[in-house]
Amino acid sequence: MDLTILYAASIALLIVFSSFFSMSETAFTSASVIKLKKMSQDGNVKAAKSVQILEDYDKFLTTVLIGNNLVNIAGTSLATLFFALLLGAETGAVASTVTMTILVLIFGEIIPKSVAKQRPEKVCIKICGVIRALEIVLSPISWFFRKMTAAISKGAEETTLTEDELEVMIDEIEDEGVLEKRESELIKSAIRFDDIQVSEVYIPRMDVVAISVDATPEELGDLLVRTGFSRIPAYEKTIDNIIGVIYAKEFYAKEFKGEMPTVREIVRPIKSVPETASIANLLSDFQKSKIHVAVVLDSYGGTMGIVTMEDLLEELVGEIWDESDEVQHDITSTGPGVFTVKGTANVYDVMEKMELPFDPEEYEDYSVTGYICYKLGRGPARGDRISIPHADIVVKSVKGRRVVEAEFRKEDSAGDGIQESR
Repeated sequence: MDLTILYAASIALLIVFSSFFSMSETAFTSASVIKLKKMSQDGNVKAAKSVQILEDYDKFLTTVLIGNNLVNIAGTSLATLFFALLLGAETGAVASTVTMTILVLIFGEIIPKSVAKQRPEKVCIKICGVIRALEIVLSPISWFFRKMTAAISKGAEETTLTEDELEVMIDEIEDEGVLEKRESELIKSAIRFDDIQVSEVYIPRMDVVAISVDATPEELGDLLVRTGFSRIPAYEKTIDNIIGVIYAKEFYAKEFKGEMPTVREIVRPIKSVPETASIANLLSDFQKSKIHVAVVLDSYGGTMGIVTMEDLLEELVGEIWDESDEVQHDITSTGPGVFTVKGTANVYDVMEKMELPFDPEEYEDYSVTGYICYKLGRGPARGDRISIPHADIVVKSVKGRRVVEAEFRKEDSAGDGIQESR
């Protein structure tokens, strides 16, 4: 056989090998481990083998890179000899460089990687057997390079998937149509759930509806009817000293039997939690103790308010309304870039809803009322206007020293400042 034909055939074969290694690298890098695991659970043996390869990704990558470099170097060397025979040493070297660059770029890189990128899981399943065999054959060489890499990168922090990156991934899955918007929001709420403190969701003491343990049965019955609440805290002397909780069903059950129980007779224990407690831990405590109301204490042991099971669940699924509730949303869009906000709303949620960056400066709480008071340096008054970066806040109504409702308005450019209106 003519030597030039042998060289040409060998070069073509080496380019095919280069194409295989490039395709392998892209396929296993782009493949979804979740999809492969699902296929494995459904009984696909090759998918299970692909998952095993990905579990030791460093070994796979080292093997592929070694193989790819070996065939590319061999191909380039043979091409130099091939063109030297045809065109002479000097011209052959230039022709070899140009020709191999074009061939490797098109057939060894661009085309195979494009094909693998389109259906990575399918490609992984087809080539996983060959990859496993190559890992065994090249294991002595790959072991040496991996040890050398580990020595060089010793002490480097191992990168992991952060919660923010996971949320971006969920958004991408939603954009692909795999998840509905509501499903996506529920998953992201579950991710954030453990990071939320009780101080972000509790009912402030001023908004707590409670009853004295010395109240008459008639007063208790009237309060239950007026509020429609299923549970009402009971206090002794002042609301700062909540000692238990009254269950409406227990009161009505006794009343149905002709009894008129006093508050002291039916008061039940209530939990106490610090404002810094995680709502995830509190939810677990609620489930174990079967007590679904807790008193929220500040760092000095004073009563800040109460928190209920419903308050915690609303952080997962959104507002929960029953037949006795008047539907009132904390944040309501009233026009392009304009939002009407309750004073009890979470100021961070408001800025997130408005899709604006937010710097709380030294403000350490969460409520809109608290933030407005912090910026004003005093109690709020109707008509007060506060300018913050990217938005203006106008106090629409107040009750005592609290903001009942405020208007947040986006601005193309807004400076820091405070305008008062008395």
